[in-house]
Amino acid sequence: MDMEFRLAGLQDRNAVESLWAYCFEPRENPFFQWYFSKFYTPENVLMGFKRGEMACLTHLNPYTLKLRGKCIPTSYIVGLATHPAARRGGVGGQLLKAALKEMKRRGHFVNILMPSKTGFYQPYGYELYCHQWKETMPLESLRPLTDRTVRFAFVNSPDQWPYLAAVYDAYTKPLSGYAVRDEASWRSHIEAQLAEGNIAVVFHDDQPIAYMYYNLGEPTIISGEFVYATMQGKRGLLEYAYNHRSQGKALQWNEGIHDQSYRFYPDGKQGHETMPFMTCRIVDVKGALEQIPYPKDSSGSLVFHTEDPLADWNTGTFTLTVSEGKGTVAATPYAKADASMPIGTLALLVFGAMDVNALVFCEKLQGTDEALKKIEAFFPTEKCYINEWY
Repeated sequence: MDMEFRLAGLQDRNAVESLWAYCFEPRENPFFQWYFSKFYTPENVLMGFKRGEMACLTHLNPYTLKLRGKCIPTSYIVGLATHPAARRGGVGGQLLKAALKEMKRRGHFVNILMPSKTGFYQPYGYELYCHQWKETMPLESLRPLTDRTVRFAFVNSPDQWPYLAAVYDAYTKPLSGYAVRDEASWRSHIEAQLAEGNIAVVFHDDQPIAYMYYNLGEPTIISGEFVYATMQGKRGLLEYAYNHRSQGKALQWNEGIHDQSYRFYPDGKQGHETMPFMTCRIVDVKGALEQIPYPKDSSGSLVFHTEDPLADWNTGTFTLTVSEGKGTVAATPYAKADASMPIGTLALLVFGAMDVNALVFCEKLQGTDEALKKIEAFFPTEKCYINEWY
């Protein structure tokens, strides 16, 4: 049976909250209360109805990504939920298809989604572009990694956002795929974290050089955001955590997978593992490829074919022409394609998450030698990072 979809209105708030509470956090949870009192916007919620009853919904929260050095608008799919009475009926796929249409209407030509289980979303064209390191170390083991020359301060008000912004901007400067945070988003971040935890900042003299969000709890102190502008800043964060030995046994923190300082830990890879974090997707082939920048020293045309299981406007043969750092795309249905790939592979190329040789080896990309060389020139790899949770 066909479903009907529409954006939420003010009258839908209780239904939206109820499904979130059923699938995620209860209403009394501090994050739930913050999200629906401060962050929730009904026009960013897409609802699906079956026989007049709400069957599913998802939140399409607007963000700006820094992608290959350029600011790109996107929708972040969060809170995708299906009513238990409507599960196992293909509802999730229909909701994602409707979401793609809505994002295209908004001019959001790439999309991000944090999966609870990546395997559910991969058949729908989503692929992981960002992993993070998940580090867990006993507090006693941190001692040789610390720095006692720094000083610390609490963040207890959104007005202190410039301290965090300075560190975040320095940390993300060489990276790609991360969320651009302005004053409003920083205030929102800080309010959300203070609703259920703490924020500490590390200073060298009067200069902020690191910060972390953290929650105290036995036996492990959890840090959900762990960011530093210098190695001294990272050592300062570990010093700060080490000073909590009376309040915990271990520290668990996440950081960008580009970081390689774990190689110098005394115990090597103890407690060191990767965590799949964020997937990406192409909403509109033409829009996405014309939106991103290209290397100034690359030029030429590439004829490629892609298949999209949800968005029929993305299935077909296209010609990408690159010149002076810009790309133009035309649908060329009768041209012979020199390369072919699923829509998820194209997303990984756009985000710079994998190189051509790796994609060919994984049987996710096929093409002539000349076409593969063009793809390599047009889409150099990037160090990808993002740490948005809602």
